[in-house]
Amino acid sequence: MTIYEKNLKTLAAHYPEMDRRIEEAQVESTLEIIEEVSLDGEKILKIKKDDRTCYLNGKRDAHELAQKWVEAMGKLQRDTPVLMMGIGNFFYLKELAEQMEKNLTIVIYEPSLEIFLKFLEMVDIQKWMEKHLIVFWVNGLEGMESKNLGGMLEQVLRYELLDHVKYFVLPNYEILFPEEAIAFVKTCRDVALKALSRYETNILFAGVMVKNLFSNARYLCDGYKTTQLVEVIPKDIPGIVVAAGPSLNKNIKELKRAKGKAFICAVDTAIKPLIREGIIPDMFAVVDGLKPVELVKKEEAQQIPLLTTLNASPEVLDYHTGMKLFFNEGYQFAEEIFKRSGHMPGDVSSGGSVATHIFSFLWKIGIETIILVGQDLAYTNNKAYADGTFHDKMDEEDTSDFIMVEGNFEEKVPTKPDLKLFIDWYNMYITGIKERDKKLRVINATEGGAKIQNTEIMTLKEAIDQECTKEVDIRERLEKLPPMLNPEAREWAVDYLKGIPQKFQKVKEGAKKMKKLYRKLDKICDKKNIDKKEYLSIMKKIEKQLKIIEAIDVYQLVSITMSNAHYMLLGEQHVQQQSLQKEGKEIAEMGIAYVEDAERCAVVFEEYAEELFGNLS
Repeated sequence: MTIYEKNLKTLAAHYPEMDRRIEEAQVESTLEIIEEVSLDGEKILKIKKDDRTCYLNGKRDAHELAQKWVEAMGKLQRDTPVLMMGIGNFFYLKELAEQMEKNLTIVIYEPSLEIFLKFLEMVDIQKWMEKHLIVFWVNGLEGMESKNLGGMLEQVLRYELLDHVKYFVLPNYEILFPEEAIAFVKTCRDVALKALSRYETNILFAGVMVKNLFSNARYLCDGYKTTQLVEVIPKDIPGIVVAAGPSLNKNIKELKRAKGKAFICAVDTAIKPLIREGIIPDMFAVVDGLKPVELVKKEEAQQIPLLTTLNASPEVLDYHTGMKLFFNEGYQFAEEIFKRSGHMPGDVSSGGSVATHIFSFLWKIGIETIILVGQDLAYTNNKAYADGTFHDKMDEEDTSDFIMVEGNFEEKVPTKPDLKLFIDWYNMYITGIKERDKKLRVINATEGGAKIQNTEIMTLKEAIDQECTKEVDIRERLEKLPPMLNPEAREWAVDYLKGIPQKFQKVKEGAKKMKKLYRKLDKICDKKNIDKKEYLSIMKKIEKQLKIIEAIDVYQLVSITMSNAHYMLLGEQHVQQQSLQKEGKEIAEMGIAYVEDAERCAVVFEEYAEELFGNLS
């Protein structure tokens, strides 16, 4: 087996399909690669491109520059991301992989497929791949266009690792590939800034989320559970997901014929266009915590049953006066109430959008045929949404720089990265379902937009003619449903929610006890000779106290919100201290910051809970 063949096998073991991508790649010759031997006997590469000729290695000592680079970086902490442009001088990767400890994350962007293929012929990468996480991103390989590099880097450049990141463009790459080098550096910078922005947004949104949770938790007392619909909605009628993509304008009128013969569920943004056409869906969904109430502010919408979450916009839930259906989301305080309902647990897979929530909900209540309408997941006719959603007439947008994906009726359609994620979710989710549930049929009646795998493409007229053949009064069936809590359980839930402020008081008290323990640890570590027995005793007490706090069901909300403390602690996990004394001091410092944040959060949330649950009846 040649080195090249062995490397293909290694890459395939770590990244399925990588070998196929390499073997099927079309090489366009844009440069000349000349292999020479350095004075110290190593194979090196000389590149001729346009009117330039550059060596990628030192002609005298092939190792020297790479060794000095690794030495200059010093000791790297575990999980440190190292972002490199270029693999033509493989000694940089060799020195990095062999001299550093395990668990580095090394991302190598190679702008030339020709150089990458030559690299695979020259050196065995198996041991390096086993020691570190190494990702090769190569222009010219399927799915690895340079414009998609940022999406991959977002998985690597997490906020807690930003202080440790190393960037490097290999010598002469900036001469041979000037545009690519500039783009690489800019992409790395932009992704890092995005990670920082996401961190700050998480802090802001977490506070909004908790207030939404408490505001909406009031509606659990008289709410309904999605699993109640399992025995109510017939499995032999289609469920229709009405999204608000631009293609909805083509076939929205057809939905009138489906009323009374299908379970029609609409996304919030589609409500106004539907009502304008005289179509009242059987249900609509709101899951976004910042969704403006104006999108659904129609008198007809107030009584339409609502599929929602505890995170959803309180303004929308307050405006809505009809049946509200919830599902298990994993919030411990809400789970206590769901348990009292006596109904079986039931979640809904998110997928990231309102429409994907509805799709998952329909399948989980047993619907065997699901029809997608207005689910473009693309900028059909260069528009983001159907007319009548955000504006009476939606503007066309410039999509020249958008990602192009396979379409339902067109060869390619423009889309954005977030919509591409939804396409990928549908592909994965439907494939997964069909492996277990052979009865499921998914009909894509969008009549435009992006193609979704494992779906049957029809016009909405054809889908309704074929599938909507049975009469059913969904409204009558839903009206017969009792709320999920009987009177006794409802009374318990009201008392439970009223008692939440006292639970946050317990969190505050526990945080204060932990702070005393951390301060004691800090004091112990001031001594020249640490008493290890005393040190370990304090650590055990801290662990025990943390478990006591974590057992309080509302503490989960505090921990979710403490993004800054959480990230600080994660960052510390990547730093290895040289002595027990230094380690203890760091633990104490971070611990004090953590519990102080917990105490502040508990104070704020106690006030929220008192305000929202104090007069509950």
